[in-house]
Amino acid sequence: MSEHIANDTILVTGATGKVGRRLVEILRDAGREVRAVSRSTEIPFDWTDSSTWDKALEGVTAVYIIAPDHPFPAEEFAAAAAKAGVRRLVAQSGRRVQDLAAAAGVGPEAIGMYAAQAAVQGSGIEWTVLQPNNFNENFSEGDYLPGILAGEIALPLADTTEPLIAVADIAAVAAAVLTEDGHHGQVYELTGPESLTMGEAAAAIAAASGKTVVYRAETPEEHDAALRAAQLPEELVGFLNLMYQFMREGNMSPTTDNVERILGRAPIAFADWAFDAAKAGAWTQA
Repeated sequence: MSEHIANDTILVTGATGKVGRRLVEILRDAGREVRAVSRSTEIPFDWTDSSTWDKALEGVTAVYIIAPDHPFPAEEFAAAAAKAGVRRLVAQSGRRVQDLAAAAGVGPEAIGMYAAQAAVQGSGIEWTVLQPNNFNENFSEGDYLPGILAGEIALPLADTTEPLIAVADIAAVAAAVLTEDGHHGQVYELTGPESLTMGEAAAAIAAASGKTVVYRAETPEEHDAALRAAQLPEELVGFLNLMYQFMREGNMSPTTDNVERILGRAPIAFADWAFDAAKAGAWTQA
């Protein structure tokens, strides 16, 4: 454990989100000094208002960056962090985001998490990038939840497999790389222990919850029509279509051993996660 990191303040942005709030809990349970920030915290923090950065960064040794979805001044923030004396930056990015961006013909400036990744890599101080796969919690707290509650999730993924990962594992890895030495210059792709089809994930949730949950493989054309019917911006529709194509091609299917190498234990299996989530009432409708 790095002594200077262990005893100083760790700044966590996006501290109310899926990963952020779990990371804050892990760090505080371990006795770390944590400054959890958002626009509504005692020390307010806003990615679009650089006047809020200095106070948030004061006395901070390490920063966990959970970027907004939209483009933001990532390089300017990394420079401000370095100027404030921060010695370690850890960015939460997305799995193979640089390859997806290249396929879309865009650079880091177009995608928040990619901007964060590039900014910490070019910061001139110690950095690590985490690239987690699709979260298990997207089924219990995110975009897939309405479909689960309705009994059907429909996505244009055919029988593509994906190594879904529990947010608890991402947060545990984040805590480790923030407080331990030996991770400088590393880009860690984080996955669960097995690669599942969406049908297998739906079946695991059905078995855990006792609900009828099925997966319907939409065609890309059907999903495109659904996105347009929801009146999403044209640019976003195009990007989502490309992302699902990227996934159908199997680019996200392989598992990695990074969670086990960093934590010394296997990542949480999806079926075990689903059982615990059901027990906690994740799919109990109010």
